[in-house]
Parts: sequence; C-alpha cells; structure tokens
Amino acid sequence: MGESNWQKVCRESDLAEGALRLVKAGEDDVLVVRVEGRVFAVGNKCPHYECPLNEGVLLGRVVVCRCHDARLDVTTGKVVSAPALNDLPVYPVRVENGDVMVGPVEKPRFPKMEGADPRTFLIVGGGAAGNAAAETLRREGFAGRIVMVTPEADLPYDRPNLTKEFMSGEAKPEWMPLRSVKFYDGQKIEIIAGARVVSLDPRRRSASLADGRVLSFDKALLATGAIPRALTVPGADGEGCYQLRSFADARAIVEAAAAAKRAALVGAGFIGLELASSLRQRGLAVGVPAPPALAGAHIFGDRIAAYLKSRHAENGVAFHLGASVTRISGPRGAKEVALSDGSVLRADFVVLGLGVRPALDYLGGTDLVQEGAVPVNLQMQTAHPDVYAAGDIAFVRDPDRAGGRRIEHWVVAERQGQHAARAMLGSSARYEEVPFFWTRQTGVSLKYVGLASEWDEIAYRGEVEKGKFLAGFYRRGTLLAAASMGMSDETTAVEILLRRRVPLDPAKLADARVDLLAMARS
Repeated sequence: MGESNWQKVCRESDLAEGALRLVKAGEDDVLVVRVEGRVFAVGNKCPHYECPLNEGVLLGRVVVCRCHDARLDVTTGKVVSAPALNDLPVYPVRVENGDVMVGPVEKPRFPKMEGADPRTFLIVGGGAAGNAAAETLRREGFAGRIVMVTPEADLPYDRPNLTKEFMSGEAKPEWMPLRSVKFYDGQKIEIIAGARVVSLDPRRRSASLADGRVLSFDKALLATGAIPRALTVPGADGEGCYQLRSFADARAIVEAAAAAKRAALVGAGFIGLELASSLRQRGLAVGVPAPPALAGAHIFGDRIAAYLKSRHAENGVAFHLGASVTRISGPRGAKEVALSDGSVLRADFVVLGLGVRPALDYLGGTDLVQEGAVPVNLQMQTAHPDVYAAGDIAFVRDPDRAGGRRIEHWVVAERQGQHAARAMLGSSARYEEVPFFWTRQTGVSLKYVGLASEWDEIAYRGEVEKGKFLAGFYRRGTLLAAASMGMSDETTAVEILLRRRVPLDPAKLADARVDLLAMARS
C-alpha cells in the first residue's frame, strides 16, 4: 500500500478513551475512536438511514445510532444488531509520531457462502423477521438451502417507510426493497414470492402451499407477521376504501392520493397518525375519526398524547375523536363517512387503520398456537424443537419479565429473526433484547423503549410541550418503559438499564443533573 494513500486525520492526543471523534479523510466522513488503548476508524454513516454515528453513544466496542438504535462494532465495522443490515466501511489505522494516519477504505462485503450443508431451512414470511433471519444464517456460515415463502409479489422491503417517506413522496419506490435480486441470488436465498403457506405439519416437517406444492424442511422459522383488522360496518369494503399493510397497499393509496384533495383516516394509532402527517405533506385535507377521546394516551399517557395531537392539529389535521364510524358510502372521489355523533366526514378516499392481528390461519390443526399467538422460549423455539417463530406472531416466554410478551414492532421483529437464526444453528443464548420502536409524525421523531401496558406513575425529564423530554413509565416504583423526543443519549441509557435490570427510581430519571449514561456504563 503506497505511502501516498495514507492521510493524517488527527493527533492521537486528540482521542480520549471511549470518545467518538468525527474527522475527514479526503471527502469521507470518518469516525475515529480509541478503544482499550487502540485506535480504530470506520465510516460515520449508519447503514440504516445514514444518520451520523458520531452523534451516537459508544458502549465498549459498540456504537449505538441515535436515530433508530442500530448497533455496530467500531473495531471491526461489523453490524451487531438491527435495524442496520450492512457493515461499516473500515479504514486501516497506524500511529506515527503521535499522528493518526488512515489508509484507503475497505468497503464492506457480505460474507460468501462456503462449504456444503445438506439441510433445508424454511422461512415462512418475507418481512422483518424472515429477512433478518435469512441474512443472519448466511452471515453465521450456514451453507445449506434457505427457502423463504412470502405471499407478496415484492422482495422484502422497508415496511416502516410505507407510512412515512414513501407515503409523503420523499422516498422513491426503488428505494424501498431491503436488498436486490442480485443479493438474494448471490447468497442463494430462494424466495418463493406470491405464494402462501396454507398448512404446516411440524412433526413431518413439511409445509403445504396454496398451489399444491409441499416443501420439506429440517428446520423452519415462522415469521408471517400480522394482518389488518377489518372494520365491520356497511360500506367498509367498498371502492375507495383501503387498508395499509403491504407495499402494494401503499402504492394503491399513493395513487389515490395523487388524484385526491381529501382523505379520511379511520383510526388514530401509529398507522393513522403517520399517514395523516405524510398526506398533509402532499397537501391533502385530512380527517381522523377514532373512538378514544385522546389518541395514544393508552401508550404514552395524556400529556404526550395531547402534545402529539396539538402538533397534528396545528398541521391542519381535523380530528373527530370520541366518535366511531357507523357507515361508509359513496363512490371513490365522493366518500361519506358517517359517525356515531351524527356528523358526516366527506373524503375522496378512506384508509382504515384499526390495528392488526397475528397471521396464524395456516397453523390450524397444530398445537403451536395458544391464546392467539405462538409461544416460544428464549431461543425463539416453539413446542416443536425444529420449528421457531419470531416477530408479530411470537409470544416470548420469559419468567424474568412477568411471564412473557408479544411485540408488534419492526426492530423487535428483526432482532428476533436474527436471534432465531443463531438458535437454529445451535446457539443457546437467551433473547435479552428490550423492545424499541420509533414513530415519526409532523417532522419529529418519538422513541419508545421497554413495554408498559399499564403504569401508576410517569416521571418526566425536560418539557413535553417543547418537544424535548424523557418520560419514564413506572409501576409500583419499577421502571417499565420510557418515551422520548430529542433526548437520544438518555433513551439509550434507559434501554441499557432496562436490559441489565438496573433500578432507576423516578426522582433520578426526572433529575437532569443525574447522568444516566454514566449510570448505564458503570
């Protein structure tokens, strides 16, 4: 390697142990860090949405991205956990006379499959968990056959973006797939698209497709996600009424929006409010009817929910809260949504966002389903040792966390898919992740870590009404979850404390003088 290819980027004395430093190497933004006395340099853009990693948090060798909680190893550039899927570029480093020198960038390459393995691993579902599992199997060296069956015609894509940048028009359709056809072909990941598994025989280790094909497997991962709940009122299935779950659904809504001036969004959950924000960006008038008097209060509490509502109202969204839909009528372009309070909402099209339920119909006749979910252990293993489950359908049994939980979040599904893949290859590691999700509405991002289905106290740091806060949800003095806006470091700290089960009393969370990151690192 020629000497002219090396560049001085800083002095070694500029680098404190464990501190993130952004430097320039030519035109490249490079993250330089000293870890355990050695200096390392990697690309500064998170492979997920290209957020700057120097604004994240370094925990040992791992940097946590402030945007969406991706974790990457700064000593190797390797991705540690979702939502990032790719590794970081790595720069060779040497120190000469106190100068930190970096060499030409080594671009990340996905590992090549080597060797042979006679086994077939079946993945049912091509969403977050299924795709993450397939990629992890190859990363971990599995050389057998991987078959992924998905009812959608599209390759795995960035589902969270459907209601956000894609719906607003900021993200082009070609940006949505997570990987290219070339990637799956190169990794020998077989995708059977537009096909549906209609039954599974875990004892015989076989799956039957709707077209009559039968697939045999050595191990299987069930990752079928969820399907939208239906609105059972007259006219809800008529023309100009849409549901949003798939990329095809989103394309249909975007097409409808392009020719519309008004939209009605039935339901004020994350889907409805993110859609409201995105359609307002397109210039549409938006009306949102929903039964609760304050949308989101059951998740975030009244104060945060009121703040979000005020932002949407200031953005021009017309709420009809406390009213349910009784009838939908009229053709596309002239829809009428009748509400229980006697009012009528007029729109060119209607989107129904009433939540989802686990997609489990193909598991009828098996003993895999209990109480509307698939129970799994901390290796994501079902009652049948060769069958695993992850994502929206999986109820993770955990005796240390009030018995278990089922979570419907993208990053959770990805991380469960990664964990399941390693377990399928023999890992006995316990699934210890703390749930994480984010929602972006009216130009601001709200993050949530942990899970609090009910609480008796909320402790606040910062000011909710100014859009910069950390809120901790407590039950009987125990921190269960936190929501935040504009406080990424504190959110990361809370996630670490929750994962390590370190107590954090309400007074300390609320006291801005208490360094939560220092607590998490100690």
